[in-house]
Amino acid sequence: MDHYIDKFMQYLIAEKNASPLTVESYSKDLNQFMDFLYQACDPETVTIATITTDHIRDFIDYCFEKGNELSTIERKVATLKSFFKYLEFHNYIDNNPAGDIHYSKQKNSLPVFLTFDQIQTLLSFECKSFGDYRDKALLEVFYSTGARVSEIAQANVDDCDVVSGRLKVLGKGSKERIVFLHTTAITALQKYLDERKNRFNTITQPLFVNNNGKRLTTRGIFFIIDKRATMAGLWKSVTPHVLRHSFATELLNRGADIRAVQDMLGHESISTTQKYTHTTTERLKALYQKYHPHAHRRHDNE
Repeated sequence: MDHYIDKFMQYLIAEKNASPLTVESYSKDLNQFMDFLYQACDPETVTIATITTDHIRDFIDYCFEKGNELSTIERKVATLKSFFKYLEFHNYIDNNPAGDIHYSKQKNSLPVFLTFDQIQTLLSFECKSFGDYRDKALLEVFYSTGARVSEIAQANVDDCDVVSGRLKVLGKGSKERIVFLHTTAITALQKYLDERKNRFNTITQPLFVNNNGKRLTTRGIFFIIDKRATMAGLWKSVTPHVLRHSFATELLNRGADIRAVQDMLGHESISTTQKYTHTTTERLKALYQKYHPHAHRRHDNE
């Protein structure tokens, strides 16, 4: 993989006459993307030909989760588009996975979310191994709390109180907040911790660990969620942020106060939370069009 990045860097210098600062910036972005892939996927299976559009979208989501500025993410997307366009032009790849990536101010667009039924499908797998119990607990905690991937990755066992159904997380700006665990999340967590103790004979501080007992990284969590969504046959790309969107959307659909949802999500500004009301408004409009008699009449006369 490094071979293609090096060739692209040479192309930028020799043919595009790019400045040293631009070359350094492109190199940094591409190496970060490759590091993400190696962490999120089996490194032995990652080749330049196996990279997909979903991999790139997951990387963009990951950058948002890390709190990158919009301008920084725009630059990373531009870097990836240039890189894969170069590879396609020189016949190093047959298809350009970045060709369908259109950066559209993601934070201002309507959130992508899973319906309640889709969440149930995602969680419907049977637990037979340590990884199964961990993955189910991880998914349940995401959907129960609406926490960010970085918050879940950093959480410790001591932060979790299964008796009161609470989890303490460290949000942006190192601000602590309390999120809540519903009964199914608590049950899944307890089963996972039991399996973990059987496997490793002890419970260390990280709340979620990998198969070697080490703290799960944010990239590892991305990989687990993507794997479980694929196994569940969900057509859309599912990331930690999609589960966060699903949590917020479902609460507002069921009548939760928007300021309460703001507090649970850890949003500083109410305007950030209000983007979820657009989704619920569209849902209400669809229900109106379906069931209101006057709406039916107008539709029939068209």
